[in-house]
Amino acid sequence: MSGKNENLVTHPDGIPDLRSKTAILVVDDERLIRLTVGAKLKSAGYFPVAAASVDEAVSILKGHVGAFSAIISDIMMGDMDGFVFRDIVRGFDPSMPFFFMTALDPEEGSGFLKRIVSDPLSYYLPKSAGTEVLLKRVQQVVASRRVRRFIEQQMAEAKSSLALASHIQNSMLPPRAYMDDRLFYAAWWQPKEVVSGDVFEAMPFGEDRWLFVAGDIQGHGTSAALAMTAVQSFLKNLVRDADEPAMGPAMIANLLHGFFRAHLADISYMTAIICVYDFVTRTVSWISCGAPDLVVIGGEDVRAPSTDPFRRGGLPIGLLPDTVYAEGDIVRETLPPSAVCVAVTDGLFDLSQDEEGFKKISMELLARIRRELTFDARKSGDILVEAHKYMTACREYGYVHAQDDVTILLFGPRLVLDGIFESTVPLSPTAVDDAARAMGDWCRAEGWQEGDVSRVQLVLEEKLMNVYEHGFDDRARLHEVVGVRLVRRRGAAELTVWDCGSPTPSLAVAAGSAPTEFELLNHRLSDGGRGRLIVRELCDGIERKRYGTLNETIYHVRLEGGDGSTGDAK
Repeated sequence: MSGKNENLVTHPDGIPDLRSKTAILVVDDERLIRLTVGAKLKSAGYFPVAAASVDEAVSILKGHVGAFSAIISDIMMGDMDGFVFRDIVRGFDPSMPFFFMTALDPEEGSGFLKRIVSDPLSYYLPKSAGTEVLLKRVQQVVASRRVRRFIEQQMAEAKSSLALASHIQNSMLPPRAYMDDRLFYAAWWQPKEVVSGDVFEAMPFGEDRWLFVAGDIQGHGTSAALAMTAVQSFLKNLVRDADEPAMGPAMIANLLHGFFRAHLADISYMTAIICVYDFVTRTVSWISCGAPDLVVIGGEDVRAPSTDPFRRGGLPIGLLPDTVYAEGDIVRETLPPSAVCVAVTDGLFDLSQDEEGFKKISMELLARIRRELTFDARKSGDILVEAHKYMTACREYGYVHAQDDVTILLFGPRLVLDGIFESTVPLSPTAVDDAARAMGDWCRAEGWQEGDVSRVQLVLEEKLMNVYEHGFDDRARLHEVVGVRLVRRRGAAELTVWDCGSPTPSLAVAAGSAPTEFELLNHRLSDGGRGRLIVRELCDGIERKRYGTLNETIYHVRLEGGDGSTGDAK
């Protein structure tokens, strides 16, 4: 065949493995041009592959995707010109360099030169150009493509690594919200980019205490993220192995400091606030290691002892080798039943209205948002999502640019509100059943009719099972919990469910309208859509809002008791 005579292969089945070669496709309907151009390329170390038509060239390219470094093509070729060929190639390889080698005179006003340069990766070469000009131009472009491909590959690998690191970080974190009979906590944890250097920990510390930590590891990127996962592992092992009754915030800070100096001192240091909450005495003990002070809303306005250059306590963990945290650095506060403790990292104070970070949020505005939202959340039963609403409020004021990772951690005594059922539910079928049973028992204790109890239980189970069934494709959600609130208002049950999910526009729909919230967002296919229809029949309306990464779904469940039912919240 002609390929043997030209020493250029013209069919994909006859082309050898091109991965180790710098292959260039030469497309021209004149055999002499294919031979001469191919010979020049071959003399310079390239591997030329020839095609006599556009159809043949497309077949070769599709048979060896990504194997060619450039294309040298004529413009005028039979039924299809080189520009149409370029458009075809751009459909599956947008970055392929194109050399248009033509005998047309750019002074003749044909407009082909303008069409060539309209594409940033296309170049003009006259057929009269000498070998040196041809090879020099090809060498420059091919080298540039090689560098660009290398950079893209490195970026893709880095992106993949960061995505994996992000999943690992999320798996190390505790659930973002929790509530039991004695306490609650809620958190916002958001990296500035893909991974974070912020530490957030909340876990039982013996029978009657909980440990809360909010920390910020200096720096960004992979090194800070690796240090974060190491610190989270250390804290979990510390709580598991510690002599808990003898351990307070200062001792934990000293142990963490020793770990940092031994293993992470070459990487960075961290600021942290370490808190221990005691259920029995309802006392919070805390120490600030270079971190913003703990703020207690609803209790005394306490602040940590000021840090000065002559005291060891209060310095960031891992910063100086001889730092010692003492009992005198600990602040203790007895909390009233309605108190909320707020710990944050420095990233909150770096929120800004501009990308450069010059127009930062003021301390006064942050204090006002914190105070107003906290009191409102305590009264309305929204405390589980207050951290998310905190960040949403900052954004509503225009502070949408984060210059650093942001962590907000709230915790305090569980406050039982009259006429309001609150709970957190882990994402598992057993936990869903338990939650529905607990809510039913609460409704009966409030005097609800049995038919109304069954209605709200059914809606809750349908919603939570949808979250469970459609949330486990995201590894970041495997250990998440769902927040639930139920209150009776004007003869209807208002059932609110908070869950983390993919970004979705807010919507509010009324019963009987199409499409409904369930049809758009909770495609439960296991029962052929029966669950969606049942919920639609039971609800007078469904509202959906979003606070950052948190979905809020409110079901207005129609009740048989009507306006005269007992237990309506004011």
